[in-house]
Amino acid sequence: MLVMETAPHLLNRLEESTRNVVSTKRVSVCIATCNHRDYIEQCLRSVLAQPADCILEVLIGDDASDDGTSEIIAQIAAKHPDLIHHHRHPERLGAFRNTLYLLGKAKGDYIACLDGDDYWLKGKLEPQILLLDDDSTCAAVYTNAITVREDGRHVGLFNDAGDARFDMDALVERGNVLNYSSMLFRAQSIASILSCDVPIIDYEVHLIHARFGYLAQIGTPLAAYRVHITGSMVTSNHERVREMYWNALARTRKAGVSDRSYALGITDFFRRILLRSIRTRDYRLCREWFPRIRASSPYGTSRTLWLTLRSALRIAVRVLFGLLRKGPDGKCLKILYRR
Repeated sequence: MLVMETAPHLLNRLEESTRNVVSTKRVSVCIATCNHRDYIEQCLRSVLAQPADCILEVLIGDDASDDGTSEIIAQIAAKHPDLIHHHRHPERLGAFRNTLYLLGKAKGDYIACLDGDDYWLKGKLEPQILLLDDDSTCAAVYTNAITVREDGRHVGLFNDAGDARFDMDALVERGNVLNYSSMLFRAQSIASILSCDVPIIDYEVHLIHARFGYLAQIGTPLAAYRVHITGSMVTSNHERVREMYWNALARTRKAGVSDRSYALGITDFFRRILLRSIRTRDYRLCREWFPRIRASSPYGTSRTLWLTLRSALRIAVRVLFGLLRKGPDGKCLKILYRR
């Protein structure tokens, strides 16, 4: 189930307690990048702006960049030789294998992942470390993120979940709303991620963490996520992302997710397909996917359709209420993912 942390004292407690965080370098920061010339410097400097006593190492997987990214990294790394480790691959590995390479080298108790076109905001790591130190049943801590365009203009927020806790069932039922570049997790998850023999998307990484405990999100945005980036798999290869998302859901059955949670998860997935079909007027997607949804659902056709409709109505209501929320410019605040 989804447990919302509505207690207003959360950030106040974190602010009061960060001074008590043990000053031991425990975090390995893993940055995967490929041809991020326009963004990588901001990414690296945002990491270097975090408290120096938190970070053990910064591992950069440079996936055969050929646009000047490598040179920018080398210049910054030369000024921090004991901290930044620049691993430039002579041949392109792909995002998944690049990340596995970095995780295989990480030595920290806690691991932070960051894409080379994203960046962190001031004070990100300390409250996350505190939450992991404070509760051994917490497997990973995320934060909300601001969304920005390629030129850096602020768009809105990554999600509307606020301060929250998610268990495995909640992640399956409502789908992915967690920001990968905000993630800080315990090293215990690394072996499970490295054992994956096929590429997986960030949603499945979150699901793997949930095998070890609950996932927390700090509602305050402490990272920045770039939207509509040219070359991003999310924007350029929808069909592959859908297939990988579906496979991630299917594998949760082996993890012991209940029939109810699984049914809610696959109908929420179909809701996303349905809305995309309406937006693009490509109803082929619905014709292709509904037989797979129906065959996989533990419930009958009528109930599966009802759960899909209920998911769509839930999101519609949240969108309507979201119209009342204004950004700093007085305009409606755009939310990328709604819970």
